[in-house]
Amino acid sequence: MKKNTYLEKLYNSNKPLIIYKVMNGYNIYTDFSEKLKLNSNNINNFFKKIQKLNKKKKNIVKNLYIGFFGYRLLCGLINLKIINQRSINFPDGVFYKPQTIVKIRKKISIKSNLKNYHYLFKKSDFVKTNILTPFKVNLNYKKYKKIFYKFTKNIKEGKTYQIKICTKYTNKSKINPVIMFWKLMKTSSASESFMIRDKNYSIVSCSPETLIEKKGDFIKTKPIAGTMRKNKKTNLRKALHFFKNNIKETKEHNMIVDMERSDLSKICKFNSVKITKLKFVEEHKHLYHYVSEIKGKLIKNTSTQNIIKAMMPGGSVIGCPKINTLNLLNQQEKDNRNIFTGSFGFIDSNLDMRFNIIIRSILNYKNKSEISVASGVVTDSTPKREFNENYIKAKSLLNLF
Repeated sequence: MKKNTYLEKLYNSNKPLIIYKVMNGYNIYTDFSEKLKLNSNNINNFFKKIQKLNKKKKNIVKNLYIGFFGYRLLCGLINLKIINQRSINFPDGVFYKPQTIVKIRKKISIKSNLKNYHYLFKKSDFVKTNILTPFKVNLNYKKYKKIFYKFTKNIKEGKTYQIKICTKYTNKSKINPVIMFWKLMKTSSASESFMIRDKNYSIVSCSPETLIEKKGDFIKTKPIAGTMRKNKKTNLRKALHFFKNNIKETKEHNMIVDMERSDLSKICKFNSVKITKLKFVEEHKHLYHYVSEIKGKLIKNTSTQNIIKAMMPGGSVIGCPKINTLNLLNQQEKDNRNIFTGSFGFIDSNLDMRFNIIIRSILNYKNKSEISVASGVVTDSTPKREFNENYIKAKSLLNLF
């Protein structure tokens, strides 16, 4: 079977699969030998399982788990409780162990632990995206403004310095996540983009931020705090000038960099945490991001679980200081965030890992879609501007429908 034919057959099947953007192309994972649904009761067992991944077993496809931690699960890991929220009962986390990997570069290559991977398909009807109801937002401007001023008061009282208000757009819809993902990659491709298709849910995402990149004893994070829309008159130099001369963007960026440097310091050797790149601009198709890069050397024998607990949920989409701000958010928010501000990525057999922050994503579960977005409140913020910024962030995903 030709590789293009295999891919077409895979896309049009009902087989669970994951597409993950990498440096010079995309990896597609499928033929999962394990699917682990995570919750607060079994999360510790998951990390024990990770530590025992077989490094010596010679598989064609490297031993790894790939999937996501949801927001609620990450809060539970650091002993923060969320109560009285509306929930759709979506899993708190799911990880998969793939046996087949397709690498899409200039050429397509396929590796599998299974000799008959070409034939492991079931017939499936073509799924067309179908909107059953219009999108509704959970916070109108009146409700948003009320929460905004409550959080502004918290800032004045010193309980937080920056906090992100989440709004959620929902509708009833059936989607074809593969078609939607490739459509999104043409308009809003980002470095941490991914797609998951499973039996009763899918996720389509163009997340831009790398929260954890661990290789051996070294770990890196790249916080993003600052977004500017592109137009015909903008360029990298003008974007950098805008960010450096914008008091609000500079305040937000400084706070997030300090917080993530502090998070790394919990798990890294003394004096090893360094800002390797401070305040540079990354260019994307429709916008610019204000980014910094921080690296550190891990304390010997730091466990995967302790790395996750130190770094997640990612500070740039929560606020600062992290724990106080998470408590304020969890007391205020009435809807479960599900995947939003959780993390997607992989942990392989040598315990190297890469995780993003899940934003700019569509979750479709039991034929209901949701898109969550958040904007930061600091002392210089205005409710109208932040409310509108949330809509702008959601618009590229809403347009896919």
